[in-house]
Amino acid sequence: MSIKKFIWILMCGLLACFLVLVISLILSTNQLQSMTVRILVDSKAIEAAHIMEASILKERREELLWRKTGDDHFLLMRKPIFDALDTLLLQLPKTSTSTVEDDHIDRINKSYTQFRLQASADMPADLTVLSRSTNELLAAVEAYRELNRAQMTATMSRSDRLNRLVDRCSLGLIIFVFLTMALGAVQLVKRIIIPVSSIRSTVVRFGQGELDVKIAICREDELGILSRAFNEMAESIASLQQEKRHVIATLAHDLKNPLVLIGATARRMKKKQFSFEEQMPLLERIIDQIDFVEELIHEMMDAVHIEDGSFSFEIIELQLEDLVRTIMEKQTALITTHRLVYACDCDCNCPIMGDAQRLERVLANLISNAVKYSNQESLVSVSLHRRGNLAQLSVKDEGIGFEHDQIPLLFKPFTRLSHTKHMARGTGLGLYSVKRIIDSHGGSIIVESRSGIGTTVTLELPLKTIKLLPVSADTRPVNV
Repeated sequence: MSIKKFIWILMCGLLACFLVLVISLILSTNQLQSMTVRILVDSKAIEAAHIMEASILKERREELLWRKTGDDHFLLMRKPIFDALDTLLLQLPKTSTSTVEDDHIDRINKSYTQFRLQASADMPADLTVLSRSTNELLAAVEAYRELNRAQMTATMSRSDRLNRLVDRCSLGLIIFVFLTMALGAVQLVKRIIIPVSSIRSTVVRFGQGELDVKIAICREDELGILSRAFNEMAESIASLQQEKRHVIATLAHDLKNPLVLIGATARRMKKKQFSFEEQMPLLERIIDQIDFVEELIHEMMDAVHIEDGSFSFEIIELQLEDLVRTIMEKQTALITTHRLVYACDCDCNCPIMGDAQRLERVLANLISNAVKYSNQESLVSVSLHRRGNLAQLSVKDEGIGFEHDQIPLLFKPFTRLSHTKHMARGTGLGLYSVKRIIDSHGGSIIVESRSGIGTTVTLELPLKTIKLLPVSADTRPVNV
């Protein structure tokens, strides 16, 4: 699982827990508020029932006093009591919360109507009849009160259960979120903190010169990919450093041998007088060694100029066929160990914008490589073709060749193929310079090779192109 996916899952899990907690709290709060309102309504109904009972009993007392004393004052005291009872009866339906409660209110209304008719008649009813009517009214009010008390008790019981459930669910969600966060923190430490710390320490050691350090790859996530990329980079840099040390040693050896030979030849000529015919082979030997040293110096200087971005060109309009023909005449005169053949089918019409000296270096380098890595008397063919808006210049040999996966190594600086190092001297900078020169002319290089059969290197240059690509530290990929 990738780090991005893991973090998304962790964050979504925490967000889901938070939403569940919030929704449950909102629903439980609404439910509790509803229960609170119902309890309040029931308590008001109970209070109204108590007031009705007290009013009924008070009316009975005034009735009995009036009957006992015959004083009209007690009779007048009954009217406010009946008014208060009328008001309470009108308010009872407002406190009803069920059909059962409505039935009790209807019962109370019927009992009260009968009670009031008997109590307010011009000829008051018998006390026995009035007492029975009063008792029925009190029984109806008491039943109504007990119903509301039972409803309030049940509502409070449900409210308590809901409170306990919410508390338990909230505690459970909090514990779950805490455990999830703890597990997520542990996984973050294992997946990010520890690997990042390992990468940091390895990078510090690498920066201090330990080029052979490697980062342990525990899993295939983003940090695993980064670790693998670092290991590949470290291997590449270590290989490049090793190649550079080898190049320096080879360069010192290659410079030492011609200088020793030049010095020995010069000292020999100084000690002994030679005739002109005897001097010519010695001078040719000195010139040959000097040419080799100059070629090494040119390659090293080109590499330096490429690295610091000061690789300059003198761009002019060239007829590529004329330039190639001139170069082939020089190379044919110099190379006597191989059969050098040139063919052109472009009707001598390949105008380009380029640096003649640099392009001569390119073709000479490719021909030199073809000669170095092929047997004597083998064929080295150079051909020039026109394909649309491109000029194709190919150098083909019958040499040792190499495998397809080795092609990208050809154009890396200070890099030489292992199976060709023993065949010729070199620094590994020739093809690197060739690649940069062709890139700067807006062209490309196509390499085709088969081990033991030969190699064909094709340069593609745009015709009459005046816009050049800038030279940078990065090389373009080789088209294969």
